[in-house]
Amino acid sequence: MTPGMSEKTRVVAIVGGVLLLAGGGLGYYIKVHQPKTQRAAAQGEIARWEQRVAAAHTCLFGEKPASARPGEALAVRELSPDPWDRASCTKLVGKLARGVAEDSGLMPVEHAWMSVDRAAAKVASAFALHVGDEPEGRGRRLEEPPLPAALEGLEAARAELRTAAGMDPYVGAGTAVLPVAELVPITAGANRVSALTTWLIPSSGGALAFGSVKNQGEVQLTLVPGEAPKVSKLPPGSLRAVPGLAWGAAGLQSQVAIGPIDDAGAFGAMTSLPVDFGARVLANVGTPANGLVAYAASNQLVIARSTGAAFVADKPFEVGRLTAAMDPAGRALVAWSTMSDEPVMRGFVASDGAPPKILELGAGSPDQSCLTRTASWIATSEQAISFDAGGAHPFDLAQHELVGCTADAAVLHQYGSTHYAVCTDQCRGVDLAVPYPVPVATAAAGKVFAIGARGRVIGVWTEGAAPRFFATAEALSPRIAATNGKVIDVLGEAASGAAIVRIPL
Repeated sequence: MTPGMSEKTRVVAIVGGVLLLAGGGLGYYIKVHQPKTQRAAAQGEIARWEQRVAAAHTCLFGEKPASARPGEALAVRELSPDPWDRASCTKLVGKLARGVAEDSGLMPVEHAWMSVDRAAAKVASAFALHVGDEPEGRGRRLEEPPLPAALEGLEAARAELRTAAGMDPYVGAGTAVLPVAELVPITAGANRVSALTTWLIPSSGGALAFGSVKNQGEVQLTLVPGEAPKVSKLPPGSLRAVPGLAWGAAGLQSQVAIGPIDDAGAFGAMTSLPVDFGARVLANVGTPANGLVAYAASNQLVIARSTGAAFVADKPFEVGRLTAAMDPAGRALVAWSTMSDEPVMRGFVASDGAPPKILELGAGSPDQSCLTRTASWIATSEQAISFDAGGAHPFDLAQHELVGCTADAAVLHQYGSTHYAVCTDQCRGVDLAVPYPVPVATAAAGKVFAIGARGRVIGVWTEGAAPRFFATAEALSPRIAATNGKVIDVLGEAASGAAIVRIPL
């Protein structure tokens, strides 16, 4: 016993020491052990929830996602021949919310779980809309589908949850993303071409298309692969001539007007050719002094030519169905069927005001047309026909649409299928592993390239190679594709207006 310390004092000291130790232990328990235990429990719950997320991701994106970005991974999966199982994915997507669970006792974690539940509800709602959308329509919608954004929102909520629970960031599929294809917005000055109204299928030198600029009227687009698009303002109902674009013709109610067109889209001095019930200009080529304009008026085709003087209309002749093509390099093709019970087809190619040589093209009615460097092509419901100065050459390609010409070949797509034909002196059939019928296609080095899109991803399929996928700055709905052998230019529409996606070959 310490000298001077009574028995009572010693007992008090011992009890106090015990209480001090107990208090320290309680403080450690409250401040260190309990939060650590709660955090471990919260992390365990998160790990179990992430197993459900992983199962849903595998169903949606596949075993090896093409990108760490959910929107890109989903788009590539849907542009693949083995898309995900909707029924299985529906069940898994329905399990992305937290579900019934005990409170973790950690306020930041509980708040983060609320964010997860909100994000999971958005994914479920977006997925329900998504699975009701037919695959063929997905690449033709101008607005972006909501599911990719909802999935990315869930990833953001996951990141918040892991941070709140003291966990490292989720690595998942890594950091690989798709290569980015150049997107070229089509503008008239400072204004975006807001919509495409129509387009001609590509020919050897590129393609022509037509659109509008809000509050500024109609424009003509001259598209040469690999080059900046040319946007020219138009008088109503008119067509600028190739290759110069400095003059044109307009089909009006009582006349066809022909003359120079300035940068503001206004005619200068005009030649007026009368019509009775309106007219539609089909093609015009050459120069004002040596040019040709072909137009349809009622059931007649009229060819007007200038050879050093004003345009004069040749004698019209009756026609049935008509098709026309224009190559930006400076040629035009016009083909038609006769007005008879058993129609036959005729056509010509012109580059200036010389009298065109009209060729007999066989029986049928033309649907589409385009020009290679050395030949002209038309397609009917039963066949494709190549013709030049030496005559016509038919190919048995029933139910094929002509989707474009390159310098060397014509490309056709069989309606409702994934079958194509590439034609030069002969035609060769090609089957591609595209996920649904894709009518946008072109050819390079003798091979067919088909183009499809989903959201901000564009896919390219060709023979003997794995498909390639590219990210784009905007979701694009492809319309036509043209190539110069080095790049493929895909003309399409985005929610913000017309654009070209340029894909390297």
